[in-house]
Formats: sequence, structure tokens, C-alpha cells
Amino acid sequence: MDTTFHFASAQEITPVILDVIRQAYQEKPVSIYIREDKFDVPDWQIQEVRRRDAAMVNNPAYLFDCDMVISDLERELETL
Repeated sequence: MDTTFHFASAQEITPVILDVIRQAYQEKPVSIYIREDKFDVPDWQIQEVRRRDAAMVNNPAYLFDCDMVISDLERELETL
């Protein structure tokens, strides 16, 4: 069973709410997921996506050859 609690900010999570959750779930496992609506994408990642997009436009077959993509990625990672 999944139960979801939504809060506008962490400031809304009061000790009373935590006590109610503890009481309701006692010894049962509980997972807490934090989701931010806004997140920052690093500049290097944006540049890499743009570079790969340009590579795919220039070579559409690149899109369909997973082995080529993985091989290229492995070579790039080896140089880091």
C-alpha cells in the first residue's frame, strides 16, 4: 500500500505530522521521497546534449546503431 503526503514546502512538515505518521505506521517500513519541481541542469550536460543532437542530425544512422552509441560513450568515458 502506498500513501502519499504532499507539502508545499518542508516547513509544513511539523513534529505533529511526524508523530501521526509514526503512530499510524509504527513498525512498518516507511520511505520518504523528496521531489523538487525545479532542478538545475549543469551547463556541461546541456552542452553535451546539444553536441549529441548535432551529431545525430549530421548522421541519422547514429540513432539506430546502439552499438555505435555505446562504443562512442565508452571512448569518451575513458578519456575522462
